Amino acid sequence: MKKLMLIIFLAGTFTYLSAQNDYEITPRNFSIGPMAGVNFANSDNESTSNATGLILGLTSTYSINETSGLGVDLLYTQQGFEFGGIDVRANYVKVPIMYKLFFNDLGEAFRPKLSLGLSPGFLVNAKSLEAEVTPSFNKFETGIIGGVGFNYRIGNRVWLNADVRADLGLTKLSDGYAGLGELKNRSVGIVLGVAYGL
Repeated sequence: MKKLMLIIFLAGTFTYLSAQNDYEITPRNFSIGPMAGVNFANSDNESTSNATGLILGLTSTYSINETSGLGVDLLYTQQGFEFGGIDVRANYVKVPIMYKLFFNDLGEAFRPKLSLGLSPGFLVNAKSLEAEVTPSFNKFETGIIGGVGFNYRIGNRVWLNADVRADLGLTKLSDGYAGLGELKNRSVGIVLGVAYGL
């Protein structure tokens, strides 16, 4: 975790320093940068309740044209749920792949956006009451992810990204943890990022 946070910090520093060297507004087809946020996670079982976690990683977008793009993120996400007052945490490396639709003209500083895609996830570990319960969870899961947000230009080739995303699991996260039956992930994430156009 410390190494991941260091990488994100260095990427953010690089983005900021690069932005100071050139203020000409120049469009770029590809952008990448750090992203962080909070995840309100749960399962699809009515007996479980929300558990709050972190989202950390990198976000990238390839612009197909002036109004659309393809986004691919690499994120460490804390998912899970609460059950009977016990916090159950399932941590994933997720790779959301999303089609993005942008509004307003390309040269404008503020650009609202919509996104929709898939969010494959690879289990890192799972814990309950600090005990390892990883074998009770499937190593891979995927969901459909959609969001609304905006990009705001804060410098030449540098954008502040803000999104609210809903991630609905399509595959099982567990076959029957704690007698709850088949479970699927459900989460709403609020994320902020800074992307540098290359």
